[in-house]
Amino acid sequence: MRFPRPLVLVVGALIAFLYAPVAVAVVFAFNSGSTLSVPLQGLSLRWFRAVLADPGFRDALTNSLLVAVVTAGGTALIGTASAFVIVRRRSRPVAALEGFSRLPVMLPPLLIGASLLTTIAASGVALSLMTVTVGHLVYVIPYVVVVVVARLRSVDLELEQAARDLGAGPLETFRRVTLPLLTPAVLGAAMLAFAFSFDEILITTFTSGLDSTLPMFIVSKMRRTIDPSINAVATVLLLVPWIALALALVTTRRSIARAPAPGSAGGGESA
Repeated sequence: MRFPRPLVLVVGALIAFLYAPVAVAVVFAFNSGSTLSVPLQGLSLRWFRAVLADPGFRDALTNSLLVAVVTAGGTALIGTASAFVIVRRRSRPVAALEGFSRLPVMLPPLLIGASLLTTIAASGVALSLMTVTVGHLVYVIPYVVVVVVARLRSVDLELEQAARDLGAGPLETFRRVTLPLLTPAVLGAAMLAFAFSFDEILITTFTSGLDSTLPMFIVSKMRRTIDPSINAVATVLLLVPWIALALALVTTRRSIARAPAPGSAGGGESA
């Protein structure tokens, strides 16, 4: 299919507008000079070595990875359990629960962060990485629920019924039939949660206290000075979520490709 040239130009300009700043930041991360100007003074890993030698960067990176990993694991457990309730129990309260579970997606992260800070202050809990993780869970769980619900609704119940007819108990049926079918979707959703958590800053700013994450490290560093080391940190911040999103996309596509067509389990027997 051939598209009109004006449409191609508009789409190309939009893509350039979106990704040109990112490309510039990545290119300047490898600049051997100390100025952010063209032409580049050479290609070097100088600024990556500089940030890796910075204890503040290492601490912020460790905090971000820790929070993102815990958030990914927590959302996988909570999101999967919520998906089972939503899909397997049909009632008005459950339908309302499904609607409310998507509410954080429609709320600005600024509002979520301010609300969490008010709640945390009222409860007397000290701000720490634990409160950051709780904030990220609130923000990310709806995305995981949507992914797992979509996959669970495509699972043919006749597969589970066949396992029960063959003598498998509820736990064994879940472990040997349902869980293998859900695993790619759950892993993909967890990686998506990891990517969102790793570079989240608004909620983190409200709930972090004295602990710093990688996005906060970049913001604080830009307040003092602007040098190519900021681009090196931004490149790391860019690559980690993109790798997680790529893995999430691959696992989700595999989940969809392996999904049996609804009714296929019993279609052959009835024929």
